[in-house]
Amino acid sequence: MLQKSPAVSWKPAGYPRISSLAFVHPTAVLIGEVVIHDGAIIFPLAIIRADEGFPIIVGENTNIQDGVIIHCLKGGRVEIGRRVSLAHGAVIHGPCVIGDETFVGFRAMVINSRIGRGCFIDHGALIEGVEIPDGKYIPGLTRVSSQEQVSRLAGITEQQKDFAAEVLAVNGELKEAMQVIITSRDDAYPGQ
Repeated sequence: MLQKSPAVSWKPAGYPRISSLAFVHPTAVLIGEVVIHDGAIIFPLAIIRADEGFPIIVGENTNIQDGVIIHCLKGGRVEIGRRVSLAHGAVIHGPCVIGDETFVGFRAMVINSRIGRGCFIDHGALIEGVEIPDGKYIPGLTRVSSQEQVSRLAGITEQQKDFAAEVLAVNGELKEAMQVIITSRDDAYPGQ
């Protein structure tokens, strides 16, 4: 569902802008000034709300998976870089920047933070109010909320880089296949 955001005292109404080379599943919800760049895919039930803070920008060839929520506080914005994966159920709450080629795992939360390029945020991690440099690994189910904690983070491994690249490749192919199904309405269950 695509919806304009209401005009309020701090901003005019805004509308989603989606590249013709991107794919947004019909059950995803985009409200307000959401900008989706070439090659991006927004999977079922993702919610991207630019009705309070704006804009929310999704970079080229990025995949926003099922159940992801992206929102922003008044006066802030969210920028998701190129070739980023936001896995199932992740929450991004801005103001926030996610650098290019970063992987954000299942149910991870990134709040009011700046994440560098090529980071790997494992499943269930909570990142709040910090700046994380390029190439860092954030372990699953951990909370990172101080720069002291950031200074102790390890770099990502080749295995993690390979995993992130594979997620991008698989989702890129899914994007192409889903576009065919949706545009041809070839989604009937066999036997119907």
